[in-house]
Amino acid sequence: MEKLNKQYLKQLSHYSWLTLIAIISILGVSAVFYLLAILFSGHIEVEAGSISINGGNLVSMLAFLSDMMVLVLVFFSICTPYQIFKEAIANGVSRWTNWLAHHLMVITVLVVAWLMNALIELLQSGTVTWSQQWAIIISMLIGVTTAGALGNLYGLMSMRWKIILTIALLASFFVLCWLAVRLVLLVTPERAVMMIQSINHPIVWNGLGLIWVALMVGIDYLCALHMQLRRD
Repeated sequence: MEKLNKQYLKQLSHYSWLTLIAIISILGVSAVFYLLAILFSGHIEVEAGSISINGGNLVSMLAFLSDMMVLVLVFFSICTPYQIFKEAIANGVSRWTNWLAHHLMVITVLVVAWLMNALIELLQSGTVTWSQQWAIIISMLIGVTTAGALGNLYGLMSMRWKIILTIALLASFFVLCWLAVRLVLLVTPERAVMMIQSINHPIVWNGLGLIWVALMVGIDYLCALHMQLRRD
């Protein structure tokens, strides 16, 4: 349990620093462009009343933080599994403990991000629509678990096979887009509407989403428990 707690806190710390750096970088770049826009436009004076904290600004800030937390978590889950695995093995942490600590960290971040989304809806409409919140949860889980499975799959491979897999995934994405366009062109509008209406139900989409999440967690788990140290 002590190793699990240490590994959980270490991963949460790494993720928090990465998120902080990403937020500061984006705000810094935005500030630079804002200052350049002021300089080139010739309007240097800024009214004191133009900067205020109100409900709209709070919602925007929460939305920005929530989106950044999830995006950084996706990036973290893709890029860091092998490095975290090497550190864990060097510190005597088992593969199972490392995998469990990572997913406890992921759950922590997603809960915080979801609470921010619920607060955003509460501030905007005065109520929380649970069907909408459930859709947000499923979307976040799909993105993060897919990134985790991909990251651990990359962790099993050498650089050469990582490049091959990346090219294959990109090619598959473009082929699927092309097939989707072809399908849209071949199907009549009336038929397309009927097809969409036949599957346009929250239970269908949520069920498919949960099946995808379970599949990605399974791939993530198998890859994490078979990961080995490499020389590259």
